[in-house]
Amino acid sequence: MNEGTAASSQGSVFEDVLEVLWAPGKVFDRSRAKGVGMYILVLTAVTLVIVLATKGLIQPYVDANFDLQMQQMAAKGKPMPAEAVAAAQKFAGYGFLATGVLMIPIGAVLTGLLTWIGGKVASARFSFGQAMLIATLASVPRVLSFIATAVQGAMVDPQSIRSFSDASLGAARFVDPVTTSPALMALLTNLDIFNIWQFIIMAIGISVVGRVERSAGYVGALVGWGLGVALTVVPALLA
Repeated sequence: MNEGTAASSQGSVFEDVLEVLWAPGKVFDRSRAKGVGMYILVLTAVTLVIVLATKGLIQPYVDANFDLQMQQMAAKGKPMPAEAVAAAQKFAGYGFLATGVLMIPIGAVLTGLLTWIGGKVASARFSFGQAMLIATLASVPRVLSFIATAVQGAMVDPQSIRSFSDASLGAARFVDPVTTSPALMALLTNLDIFNIWQFIIMAIGISVVGRVERSAGYVGALVGWGLGVALTVVPALLA
């Protein structure tokens, strides 16, 4: 009887991936001892399917973002040669597809490292593998952001799209990507519903897996999130 109860309390990978969106504490409590490999594999496959299925709806954002980058390069006196533009635009399309393949595994390592550092600051005790598990499960809202962008792509006039910021469900949506500095845009891009959702899941994961108070979990997540933001803003400042 006890064995059956214990088995039923263990969610499958798919159940954990879904349930972490609304009950992260419960998911982290039952999965703290699990390996991260299957989560990475499943989320990578799901993300790739979503990206391929919604590519046509998201493509206008990819094209607009590319055009914005060309404008910014020209404004700095570094215009791309006309013969190279078509190839670069095609490469940008492939780059978007690559995002679906690489976002989860790279994020598991990089965000896992930031989570591990944040956990250390918060005195949470967990291994780097567990930090990768927290980071991977916390990335589920980012997967949903592809769907949100595709839904908007189906509703708006492609000619009105200025960049990916127009699909943001956050602060970046309300500024002009043409006149706003790249560094400020990089900062504002991190202030949207999906990033905040990711931050909350990460904080709860640090708290539950690291066996610390919830407040300490938020401190650890804030440290990791801050370092992650710096990795996007600093290069934009130096560009």
